[in-house]
Amino acid sequence: METDHMTVFVPGVRPLTQVEVSELPKLSVRLAEASNPKGVWLDVPCPEHTCLSGEDRISLPITGAPEKKTKREDGFLVEDVLF
Repeated sequence: METDHMTVFVPGVRPLTQVEVSELPKLSVRLAEASNPKGVWLDVPCPEHTCLSGEDRISLPITGAPEKKTKREDGFLVEDVLF
């Protein structure tokens, strides 16, 4: 596995079928694949666009994420679980 990736469980997400991908706007598909050909089109639960967190960003609830070490202003390391 690549070191810049992590494995997590995202509830409610499913990959799109080839038929669903073929029904997407062609320009969107070309732009996405040109920026990174390795990827998966997903159907993500996002009622009323609540998962949008900025331009080209989404936030999803996940489980099984590794702990993240952060440094506080006083220099101590703190381990946070990303949930």
